[in-house]
Amino acid sequence: MIGDRLDHLIKEVHPKDRDAFSEREIARRMAEKAAPGEPTLTHASISNIRNGTTRNPGVDSLRALAKFFGVPVAYFLDDDVAELTDRRMAELKAAAERAREVESLAQVLEDNDVRAITFRLNDLSTASLHKVAGFVEGMRASEGLTDHTDRKAR
Repeated sequence: MIGDRLDHLIKEVHPKDRDAFSEREIARRMAEKAAPGEPTLTHASISNIRNGTTRNPGVDSLRALAKFFGVPVAYFLDDDVAELTDRRMAELKAAAERAREVESLAQVLEDNDVRAITFRLNDLSTASLHKVAGFVEGMRASEGLTDHTDRKAR
């Protein structure tokens, strides 16, 4: 159970622009940020907890992991706390994604040409909008663009 929760945190808690931290990276970063006398873990200890070889890690180990991932120590021990924490993390991720989408939309709509075309799409039927979307995707492909963020690189 503790290993499953640690595995979940490793997979879910990392910067949006990169993959999960490795166990070695967690151990290194934990050691770098620890105050003198504060507990840390080796990558082997992290691996053993994660894979269930160490089924009952000590309080210091759980404190170090909780601090690294920004969760309460009880996350590893209490189902209700884990569920509440996971739900809150999911809400925060969703809110961050919505904020990125709004920012992206605002950037796109700053372009006068895009805004003019967008306004002209208003009131078209669903079938016509699908045709326009297909045409736009074809044009993007012909220009080597895969998503809206590629537009900035041109």
